[in-house]
Amino acid sequence: MIMNSDNNQEMFPLVDEQGNITGTATRGECHNGSKLLHPVIHLHVFNSKGELYMQKRPEWKDIQPGKWDTSVGGHVDLGESVEMALKREVREELGITDFTPET
Repeated sequence: MIMNSDNNQEMFPLVDEQGNITGTATRGECHNGSKLLHPVIHLHVFNSKGELYMQKRPEWKDIQPGKWDTSVGGHVDLGESVEMALKREVREELGITDFTPET
């Protein structure tokens, strides 16, 4: 997969320090160095020995390409709850469809 201009037009919610939605911006606007605050999710997966499962980010990513990252991570899309985003990303990145996070 290659990031293209269509991906840069994807809309994300903007939030304040308390997580309240304050507006919207495109992926391109959020990732152009503007430091617009937008929600993301991360999931840490540990095995029974307490070892952390990590993934290496693809080279085509616009943020931190080729770097080691959390087991699952992604943006919360416009109109999507944090829980919905987490379940979607777990399905997309790990192929797990029946997922309930531990808190």
